[in-house]
Amino acid sequence: MSDIENKIIKFGTDGWRGIIAKDFTVENIKIISHGISKYLKNKSVLKGRNPKVVIGYDTRFLSDLFAKSAAETFSSNKIETVLSQTFIPTPVLSNAVISRQADLGIMITASHNPYKYNGYKIKGPYGGSATMDIVSDIEDFVNNEISNLCSGKIANLINDKGENNNRVSDFETDNFLPDYKKQIFSLINTKLIKEVNFDVLIDPMYGAGQNIYLSILKELGLAKVHEIHNVFNPAFGGINPEPIGDNILEARNYIMQNKIRAGICIDGDADRIGAIGEDGNFISSHHIFAIVLDNLIKNKKAKGRVIKTVTTSSIIDRMAKKNNLELFTTPVGFKYISEEIMKGDVAMGGEESGGLWTYGYIPERDGMLMGLKLLEIMAEEKKSLNQILEQIYARYGYFVYERNDYEIDIKEGEKLKSLLKLKIPVPIEREKVKEVVKIDGFKYILEDGSWIMIRASGTEAVVRVYAESYSQSRLEDLLKIGKEVVAGGKL
Repeated sequence: MSDIENKIIKFGTDGWRGIIAKDFTVENIKIISHGISKYLKNKSVLKGRNPKVVIGYDTRFLSDLFAKSAAETFSSNKIETVLSQTFIPTPVLSNAVISRQADLGIMITASHNPYKYNGYKIKGPYGGSATMDIVSDIEDFVNNEISNLCSGKIANLINDKGENNNRVSDFETDNFLPDYKKQIFSLINTKLIKEVNFDVLIDPMYGAGQNIYLSILKELGLAKVHEIHNVFNPAFGGINPEPIGDNILEARNYIMQNKIRAGICIDGDADRIGAIGEDGNFISSHHIFAIVLDNLIKNKKAKGRVIKTVTTSSIIDRMAKKNNLELFTTPVGFKYISEEIMKGDVAMGGEESGGLWTYGYIPERDGMLMGLKLLEIMAEEKKSLNQILEQIYARYGYFVYERNDYEIDIKEGEKLKSLLKLKIPVPIEREKVKEVVKIDGFKYILEDGSWIMIRASGTEAVVRVYAESYSQSRLEDLLKIGKEVVAGGKL
């Protein structure tokens, strides 16, 4: 009998995640997939056709086995199932939902989380992260199965048998990459990309983008492309596959040693991006958001709303205000941005953790596509990323931003949230708080324009401290204050 039977499955900020071999097991994957099968069949009654799912997986330990287990379960429940022939980036799977006209996409990945985690992402029929109404319904079906399935039925499930105790495991495998390439090539100026005659580094961080992104760039005609961390390494070389901070130190060193003009770093499942300038300087998702939005405003005459998560830099607020673009702020999680995109009239959307979107694409973040956008902009403006950023600072103001993560017991995290609801922490209050924003955490906007935010993660036992200011020294002071608050005793 599975441990999962006594638990409630909750799909957090971006899917369900667990520690491999502890929570994230083949047995649990099958139980969850069985509940989602019930959800799909319930929906198919209304549509009058057999439901269909597409499944992909990343380079994490046993991801291929978990994906195959999910495929076997869907197939045993008479769901038409297509499994990727090999590991793929999440955006490739998301595009496959559209190209294969599937009802749902399932991606086995824990994205940028540490190596010991794996995850189960759900993509809606529109190709983006499942909306809250879809997730809520799926949780009901999955948790109902957990509550009601007797151990005999679970045994049948684990042995890949359907509801009638019949073994059924008939699913297809296919290559989703050609359809993806066709889609993204239609969204960029391929002629401009071909004009890129400078050296470019790509760092897939040992993740699902390895060799795939390189093949895309070479197909577009880039001759001077370097790639590192492009081997199968489920431990990600001892780093978290998130393109920030020390995780990209080797990429920064490579750029400086080899005099490369730009670096594009993508996370473990290639839906998030970070970049590196010619001086080895880190260019965060906030800066990339600003670069792409600035180009849309100047050269594409952007119209429509700008969507950002609450943890994203305030430079986006200033850019939207100065150019008369409506700004909408969401909780953390790209699924909230997706929901706004599907409402229409959106020019660009983005989040602090590297997920960015611009119009014309399915409502999904895509690190590889945004990297191509950066190269297109550099070719169009005939400037380096740093030169483009200097122009943006001149128009909208300079900023520095940083996020620190602190491991914390979930109960302690909940206790911290309860205390923050009661009052502003003393060290933060001393900094002259102008406004408190309580969208998905506690964001304290200060009188000097700086801000600090404290938020418990939706996918890990972690509390995150975010801060932004006008100088590095001021930023470091704010981060120290955040650390004090998380450590306790300073409330």
